[in-house]
Amino acid sequence: MFSFFKKVADHDGNEEKHEFNFELVGCALAYEVAKADGDIDENELMALQGEINKQAQKLGLDENDVMSTIERQSNELVSFNDFINQINEHFTKDQKIQMIKFLWQTAYADNVLDVDEERLIRRIADMIRIKDIEVLKLKDIVKNTN
Repeated sequence: MFSFFKKVADHDGNEEKHEFNFELVGCALAYEVAKADGDIDENELMALQGEINKQAQKLGLDENDVMSTIERQSNELVSFNDFINQINEHFTKDQKIQMIKFLWQTAYADNVLDVDEERLIRRIADMIRIKDIEVLKLKDIVKNTN
C-alpha cells in the first residue's frame, strides 16, 4: 500500500524528510469536504471516485488502495498543516485554483452545499493563499454548471 508521504533523503543524504504525492492531495481534501456535513452522499462519492481512479491510473496505483488510504488517513488526521505546507511550497497558483474548483465540484455533487462544506473550502483556500474573490468566482462557476 502506498503512503501520501514518501520518504526522501535530504541533499546530504543523511536525514529523511517527507514529500507529498501531489496528485492525491486534492482527492484527500475533497474527501474531507464531502464528509464535512456528516454524510458522504453517493454523488459526492462518485465524483471523488472518478478523480481517484484517474490519479491512481496515472500513478500506477490501485484505486481501491488509494480510497482506503484516504479514508484511513482522514480518520487519523489531526491537522491539514502537512497538506497546506506542501501545497504552498510546491503547487502553482493554477494548480491551487484547479484544486479549489475540484473541492467545489465535490461539495456540489449532491446538489446541496452544506455550510460546513463551504466553510472548509474557504478555510483551505485562505490557507493556500487564494483570494476570496477567486474562491467565490469558482464557487459560482461550479454552482452554475451543476
